[in-house]
Amino acid sequence: MPMKYILLILSLTVILTAKPSDFSIIIDEPFNDALFDVTQDYDRQISAVGFSRDFKAPPQSSDGVYTNAFDYLSSLSNTHGPQTHILKVDNSANITLHKATNLANFNEAVAVVKTPDNGYFVGGNSLDGSLLLLKLDSNGDVLFTRTFGTQNRNSMSKLIHLRDGGVLAVGSSTTSRSTHDPLFESGLGLNDIYLARFSKDGTKLWSKKYGTGYDDRGVDAVEANDGSIIVISQTSYDNNRDITMMRVTQNGNKIWLKHFKSQEIVTPHKIIRLRDNNFLALLSQKNVLNKEQIRLIKFDLQKNILIDKEILTTYDSVLKDIKEYSDSRLIAVGYVKDTYNTDALAMLLDERLSLLAQEHYGGDNNDAFNAVTILHNSEAAAAGIYTNNTSQESNMWLVKLKKDLTLAQISTHQIFMMNFAEFLKLR
Repeated sequence: MPMKYILLILSLTVILTAKPSDFSIIIDEPFNDALFDVTQDYDRQISAVGFSRDFKAPPQSSDGVYTNAFDYLSSLSNTHGPQTHILKVDNSANITLHKATNLANFNEAVAVVKTPDNGYFVGGNSLDGSLLLLKLDSNGDVLFTRTFGTQNRNSMSKLIHLRDGGVLAVGSSTTSRSTHDPLFESGLGLNDIYLARFSKDGTKLWSKKYGTGYDDRGVDAVEANDGSIIVISQTSYDNNRDITMMRVTQNGNKIWLKHFKSQEIVTPHKIIRLRDNNFLALLSQKNVLNKEQIRLIKFDLQKNILIDKEILTTYDSVLKDIKEYSDSRLIAVGYVKDTYNTDALAMLLDERLSLLAQEHYGGDNNDAFNAVTILHNSEAAAAGIYTNNTSQESNMWLVKLKKDLTLAQISTHQIFMMNFAEFLKLR
């Protein structure tokens, strides 16, 4: 038998007997990188957004020698620049788009929202304290960029999809204390909740600031069934870290604001609208041992508390994102941390917010999930960071999970058929 047949048969044998690989993609770029949000495209591919960094060699002086230290420092400026990074993966874990967009003064992308034409809205921050809204096409190319915010320092936490095709930016702004600032409804505190609404073509419709007399940080928001918007934020004063929930109209006018005082330090992470049109807030709070534990609050449109649930764990545990399945069960992701190691965490909850299952993922270093989305086949995609054991730098990380929280597998059937077809041709 000719040698090429023997080699091909051996290759086919390996393909037939090999265990399929887990769906776990690690993008190892230079410097610290991360993925912060994830969604599914209309063509069933998975898209995730985050940031990566690039190092540009500084220009040299004409003779390669600097006689002035300030000239040398000037040559180094903007050589280590963060970039918004879009990653797209198909059902077989093939990377179909892996693209970084370098923008002036860009800091990091924090959220991604799908557009009807299979493109993206991406929200993020700039180094000078401004907020950024980008619209990308399906290939990740920038269609337009909007820079906005107040004159003082701003930061974005989330970008929320609205049913009119536009988006709502949720974040914070340092108080300007100007009586001529039209954003102010009343005297606010040191740092304030900042909301800005944009139409689907990128026109800013309004922006407003809210808060208490303390230090407020806008964290997340969700659109109610009647078009009003529920916002969750953190209020800090003295040694307290409390939760503030607020409802505003489509035009940003405040309907109510509820302040939850607590003896513990409480941190909000996410809010979603459930299938029954009530709302679920995802929080973490410090217990008496100073360990972070998981807390979930379900409430209605009139701010009535329906369920207030704590999930107690042995180690520090935080959930960063949560989504609801069609059967009312929920999947949530985040991280669990002991003294020397941080692992990515996923939990499955029932409609009463009781824990059904949990799994940890990662190596012996710093790993975490920042976001999750439920896919059309009831699997889920989670995005975050993975740190190699031999490195101190975080990498972009994307995984696919089954509904029982095990890692989804890549089918080898298509690979086998392609190789077998080639084998037939050789005969």
